[in-house]
Amino acid sequence: MSIPRGTTPTLTLTFTESGLNLMQATNVYVTIRFGMQQITKTGEDLTIQPKSIALYLTQEETLQFPEGNIYIQANWTAAGGKRCASEIVAQPFSQQLLNEVLA
Repeated sequence: MSIPRGTTPTLTLTFTESGLNLMQATNVYVTIRFGMQQITKTGEDLTIQPKSIALYLTQEETLQFPEGNIYIQANWTAAGGKRCASEIVAQPFSQQLLNEVLA
């Protein structure tokens, strides 16, 4: 299902790896990219559960991306300098007829 540009979706990345507990990560980052446009969310911008990461996008943020697939990847660090990353996933963004931020 695509996300219309200009809306305020909450994206959730879900993991199935056994032994993974993202709540034990030192830092978690989620990067969203389309071409040269990129947003990285971290800290309080994310809701972390043991096997999922949720992030909210604003109207302004989703209007930055054109119609088409955006690409999303999570990275996280753990004690001792260990760094892990998810696979990159695609999420389609669809057309918006009213291309402005609404109050």
